[in-house]
Amino acid sequence: MNLTRISLSNPVAVIVGILLVSLFGLISIAYLPIQLIPVVERPVIKITTNWRAAAPKEVEAEIIEPQENVLRGLPGMTKLVTESSRGRGKVTITFNSGIDMQRALLDVLSRLNRVQRYPEDASEPILSMVGDNTRPIAWLIIKPLPGNKRPINTYQDFVEDVAQTRLERVPGVAQSEAFGGQKKEIRITFDPYLAASLGVELPVAAKLAGGAKDVSGGTVNVGKRRYTLRFAGRYSIEDLPGMIIEWRDGKPVRLSDVAKIEKRFKDKQGFV
Repeated sequence: MNLTRISLSNPVAVIVGILLVSLFGLISIAYLPIQLIPVVERPVIKITTNWRAAAPKEVEAEIIEPQENVLRGLPGMTKLVTESSRGRGKVTITFNSGIDMQRALLDVLSRLNRVQRYPEDASEPILSMVGDNTRPIAWLIIKPLPGNKRPINTYQDFVEDVAQTRLERVPGVAQSEAFGGQKKEIRITFDPYLAASLGVELPVAAKLAGGAKDVSGGTVNVGKRRYTLRFAGRYSIEDLPGMIIEWRDGKPVRLSDVAKIEKRFKDKQGFV
């Protein structure tokens, strides 16, 4: 009653108050974000596990399926998507909006620890938290200065080993990616005429050259100690020419006798 009596006895003050509230409301409307289709942020956790040189089927059977089994029934999970590619497995988990991501991250870590074992050559799973509308906040373009005739693709190692590494050390930077350029590869080009003259079958030589890799041999117990066995079969670019692929008349036939070995840029797959 007191508020009503005061309002009736001071009509000018009431009108001024109403006008001020209306004015501030109109000003606030001008600053409200408007979207035709509002973005609903759904928290996402991505799990990446690398397994060097493994085929997609091996990644699926040895990494993705065990992880999928332990992650089923995760609280707050709405969708689980897996992807298996050569040498890498990815699991993407989408949660309900408003979920405590720190708690969800701990739940995911706890469940991943239930996986009994990973392949010996596989790395530990890498977890990252992102959102549906995650996008780069900055683009950095590297190009040669005027008058610099050096091909831009020769800066690929500098970009990945120096520039990208330093950017990821900046506080607050979660992730960086490098696009463009040309990756390097080791190319082995066989000479069929030389191979035929030495009696070397190209499929056998190609299989030996392509299968040169480190292989885990398990463990062995010697007394009270346990040792890990590993066959070091991977060749460096300097050792590849001397790789023995065949024996003829008691003499070794080396890879350099029937093939040309070079480290070069991969062929271009597209242009921008």
